[in-house]
Amino acid sequence: MLVEVLDEIESRLVKLGIEVVRGPQTAPGKKLDYPKERHAELFGRAEVMMFSSRSICSREIMLAAPRLRGIVNPTIGLETVDLAAANELGIIVGHGATPENFLGMAEATVMLILMLMYQPRETEAALRDRRRRPRPTPKDAWARMLRGRTVGLVGLGRIARGVVERLSGFGVNLVACDPFVGADQAPQGVKMTDLDTLLRSSDIVAVLVSITPESRGMLGERELALMKPSAYLVNTSRGEAIDEAALYRALKEKRIAGAALDSFAVEPLPDDSPLRQLDNVILTPHRVGHTQDAFASFPPAAVENITRILRGEPPLYCKNPGVIPAWKRRLANLGT
Repeated sequence: MLVEVLDEIESRLVKLGIEVVRGPQTAPGKKLDYPKERHAELFGRAEVMMFSSRSICSREIMLAAPRLRGIVNPTIGLETVDLAAANELGIIVGHGATPENFLGMAEATVMLILMLMYQPRETEAALRDRRRRPRPTPKDAWARMLRGRTVGLVGLGRIARGVVERLSGFGVNLVACDPFVGADQAPQGVKMTDLDTLLRSSDIVAVLVSITPESRGMLGERELALMKPSAYLVNTSRGEAIDEAALYRALKEKRIAGAALDSFAVEPLPDDSPLRQLDNVILTPHRVGHTQDAFASFPPAAVENITRILRGEPPLYCKNPGVIPAWKRRLANLGT
């Protein structure tokens, strides 16, 4: 699907009279690291560069583009872009943080939470396999209400705030941890706390972080051991945030009740991944919230981001607005 999105972006840019240079096509499960000998060819004349979650934008690439005004990613994730280098060099970064994108992911996150609590796959299987209808007794009921439970949000960005809005009528207790959000900046009804307290107190832990050096592997053996045996884990952000080997052990040994995972350290999830052997995990191929609406929103957003940058204006969806003063100085030095 991403190729079609990139094709549509290229078509729209060409119609506007903007020259587009396409690099090598990427492949699922691999990150494209452009060889240094091709940097000048691919990036030497670039004024705006676009990278996907499968292609790496390093500091060396930025330095190889002396005319560079900005960087754009068509989707929301920017883990393949060296943001620290972009900030240091005064380069503005735009991405596909459209409402259709992050609110679709918020809806999907709530859906997975409810699936873990109500186990509709078990209910459906009972009918499909023509099993006898379970007796309506506490012993035979596998569903649990969400009402009254504590939902912990690891990260409080756009998607997490969308989750908060959608859970507002469920009667849940909401806690969150995010080093970049103060207690006075949290949405109404959300209590800010530290990660360890969140893990100990939550019935559902939703991981909603972008990948940084601090968030990579942030949930490991020690952190998972803090969770309740009855708790569920949901990850609709990035697989690198969780130590998958530690999570597999916690699920297999029933130290936590279950998990719903939409992202993995290696994608597509390898056929021999031990996670596939578990019966207490929902696995989706990093597209649970990839709606038709989101994909339709990416091309116009990317084109708007790019054309704004070319005009010397910040992108519509800007990842690093704090760099704008340094970016303006950069543009002045480029003679814009």
